[in-house]
Amino acid sequence: MSRTPGSGGADLRSMNARQVLGALHGRTVPMTVAELAAAVRLTRPTVEAALAELAGLGWVEDLEPEASPNRVGRRARRYRFNADAGLLMGVDVGPHAVTCLIADLCGAVLHSEQERYDDHGDAATAWAVIRAVVDRAIAAVPERPLLATTVGVPAVVGPDGAIAYSVVVPGWLRADIPSLITTSFPSEATYFDNDVKLATLAEAEWGRLAGAEHAIFLLAGRQIGAGLIVNGRLTRGANGAAGEIGGLDSVDWASAPLRLTDSFEPRIPIEEIFERAAGGDPEAVGAVAVFARDLAEGVAALALTVDPEIVVISGEAALAGDAFLVPLRRALSSLALSTPRVERSSLDTRAVALGAVARSLDHLRASVLELPAP
Repeated sequence: MSRTPGSGGADLRSMNARQVLGALHGRTVPMTVAELAAAVRLTRPTVEAALAELAGLGWVEDLEPEASPNRVGRRARRYRFNADAGLLMGVDVGPHAVTCLIADLCGAVLHSEQERYDDHGDAATAWAVIRAVVDRAIAAVPERPLLATTVGVPAVVGPDGAIAYSVVVPGWLRADIPSLITTSFPSEATYFDNDVKLATLAEAEWGRLAGAEHAIFLLAGRQIGAGLIVNGRLTRGANGAAGEIGGLDSVDWASAPLRLTDSFEPRIPIEEIFERAAGGDPEAVGAVAVFARDLAEGVAALALTVDPEIVVISGEAALAGDAFLVPLRRALSSLALSTPRVERSSLDTRAVALGAVARSLDHLRASVLELPAP
């Protein structure tokens, strides 16, 4: 509902409209005027005026009264937020795959596209895949304004949204792929964010971290990284680098995936190692246990800092199930003062892209609809 506030009565009407819109946004069940008046503590005429304003702007739908055979008299009209007024996009630009999700304005995913590629150091290949995946995703949904796009990248992203550096895909930055993304797609606003932090945000919005006050999200597999929840909120740090403990040589997360795959001759894909471990293959179980212990020191250092109630595991390592979770719990019990719960993520491999949708949804709430903070 982005608009320049007026003065006097116009200001008050706009404030009332935002309150009513805030009550409707994200709800799956329509509300009557009486229900809205009770929810926002405004008079019925004030709510009706706000609904008329919102309907005129296209943010609210006026539904036909629901049939009620046991009631007499005029049935109450119902209203709901118009989630089809625009689109949101979340893109996971990973070192081996690109995933794009198109969502409605309540965050419900309408379409998903993904494509894998091999040479993550080749910026030209990466850009070609990004362009193709996003173009297919946009073409697959009805044409509507794309109000916000968030792109998850394997890089440290500062508070201003600028990509500070990446040790995973430095060639992408030299080729200025972020500028290509910003200028090539029809989005009214484009944001970049660290991929693991976005996955943490998704887990907090829709997964096992929902309601957690202090938690660690661990992405483990081809990539290793961590996101932190402190006092119920994702922690980014002064420069966007909170949780980047893998950068310490003594922790050495960067080489752990290579040591895991090198332990097999001939080498096999890392997903297959974790899947074999889940199936009880002795060689894979042993290798995954070593991998878990390689990660445990860094997780323990974060646990001693944050004192989490839960550690959620995502990435390819989650495919191993208890073959990875049990040795990690065992290692943490000997390194940390208290052992948090260690659980597998409830989200699939789209966690980063889902987190990107959640970040785009935040933009919609705060900057487009100007809703009150929850």
